[in-house]
Amino acid sequence: MAPPLVNAWAISSIKRMNKFRINRKKEHLILASQGFRCSFTALYEDILLPHDCLTTISPEETDLSTEYCGIPVQSPLYINAITGGALVSENVNRKLAVLAKEFNLPIAVGSQQAGIHNPQLKFTYQVVRKYNPEGVVMANLPATATVMQAKAAVEMVEAQILQLYLNPAQEFIMPEGERANKKLLANVADICALVSVPVLVKEIGFGIGASQAASLARAGVRAVDVSGTGGTNFARIEGRRNSSHWWLPLAAWGLPTPLCVADVAVNAPKIDVLASGGVDDGISALKCLCLGAAAIGNAGSILWQLRNRGLAGAKNYVEDYLRQMRTGLALMGQSSLAGLHQIPLVITGRFKELLNQKGISAKYYWRRGY
Repeated sequence: MAPPLVNAWAISSIKRMNKFRINRKKEHLILASQGFRCSFTALYEDILLPHDCLTTISPEETDLSTEYCGIPVQSPLYINAITGGALVSENVNRKLAVLAKEFNLPIAVGSQQAGIHNPQLKFTYQVVRKYNPEGVVMANLPATATVMQAKAAVEMVEAQILQLYLNPAQEFIMPEGERANKKLLANVADICALVSVPVLVKEIGFGIGASQAASLARAGVRAVDVSGTGGTNFARIEGRRNSSHWWLPLAAWGLPTPLCVADVAVNAPKIDVLASGGVDDGISALKCLCLGAAAIGNAGSILWQLRNRGLAGAKNYVEDYLRQMRTGLALMGQSSLAGLHQIPLVITGRFKELLNQKGISAKYYWRRGY
């Protein structure tokens, strides 16, 4: 009779874990939609884009197409990983899929661990493919996932890209967080070698530097989403779920998105750079693209619009975002994104100081194109 008792205990344990994971996802979704932002500057005000008063380009003539992970896309903006794995997530993901389809934006689903552990929750992710059948969809798992789980995640949403996320700061603050995985990089290399789609590695709001990006490139990763500070702050989110206050100084932990983009683009050039983390408007997006990014991820701002102003509000936000990008391109005298990595930029203030510490002279940007 022992085996049935053991099996009953195991089944009960799995059910408790699944219920706990679902509740945690609900909490994350609610707290993220409240807009937890970092308490220090995102550095965008220190970047001046060149103005071409003799431009011959109109905004509607600009081309926003780009490419990353070897996949061409019609816009550099993509909807970054937000949710999945709870019943409420299906409604959010359905609306995000409608948004992605209307504007032809790539979209990443939230972590698919819940759907892998509980097949009954797969539909909360698969709704993205159902309502966006021809679009670019990114699967999503922690970088500690197994190769089998990675393959299952890709298959679940018929993904063209696998997004693996890194979240040590979140895990260390999370009451139920996990310890660091000493074989993390080797595990990422195994996934890159054995899955059928290109792998993109992202942080969740604390930044990726050139050294880490170079290590990931050697492991077979095609692109990094640096996801620096300035956007949704998971230190604060997990802190709100924590009964103590020891974590408060860590609310300002991390590296700003523009600094990460420049560092990786200049000091680790053999990997595609994607920028997310507080890139809340089209002009900030252009600044990241000029610094070396190939694409821009947005999650928190779109989620806020969706929850507070509905799908119509989210559509207006994305439409304005893309219009800002097109207008900025035209005002720089650029018809496409292709030349942005070569146009001159004026870098000032704190950003200039931080670049110098990364071995990057502000003159590097000012003298481009001459």
